Amino acid sequence: MLGLLKKLLPKKQQKPLSERDLNGRNRVGYPTLQISHEIDKLVKTQYRPIKTIVNMYKDTLFFKWGPSVINKVLTNEQLANLSGRNVQMVYLLLFRDMLRHISDFVKMKNVAENWPDIFAQQVLDNCKMLSDEDDNDIAKKQPLFANTQRYAIETPIDDKHSDNTDIPDWTVPLAELIMVSPDMIYKCHRPLVSIILKKFNKKNKAK
Repeated sequence: MLGLLKKLLPKKQQKPLSERDLNGRNRVGYPTLQISHEIDKLVKTQYRPIKTIVNMYKDTLFFKWGPSVINKVLTNEQLANLSGRNVQMVYLLLFRDMLRHISDFVKMKNVAENWPDIFAQQVLDNCKMLSDEDDNDIAKKQPLFANTQRYAIETPIDDKHSDNTDIPDWTVPLAELIMVSPDMIYKCHRPLVSIILKKFNKKNKAK
């Protein structure tokens, strides 16, 4: 799945993709492009003030860290059985949580206070994430999307001593959806949100 996102729209005739690369493209690449496109459309029309933050989070998680983790840990068989809808849902849940965390700092005109949830609902509907009749995990994903609580990200990550990092329980069902370990979900989400929150805190102190 190396460079799978670059292979989606090849400019020149290339060698046939391996089965793993094809599965990566179809089950990770295309679903990722769809959710990214829907987010971009909403930002352009309704959420311009947070465009920079959205792009920072989305481009890092959706196009760098996420595919890298999936490619690293999933076997060929797991990748072949991976649901693109599940990939989208995990991305959306983490993305929505980032929005919830920054909502304390972001006040937009003519937008409801619960705008992170409205934003996420629009993306969910536009991607038809819970509409596929052959989706076997809808019953698992519905309560996850209905959750109104922010994800706990207070626990620092000790990369040198992994046993010292207490991985929150919220990571478990998300990890199960895409067949990775909970600590990988946490190690993708927490650092990004922490960096973003630091940026907002610096801005507030500078005022």
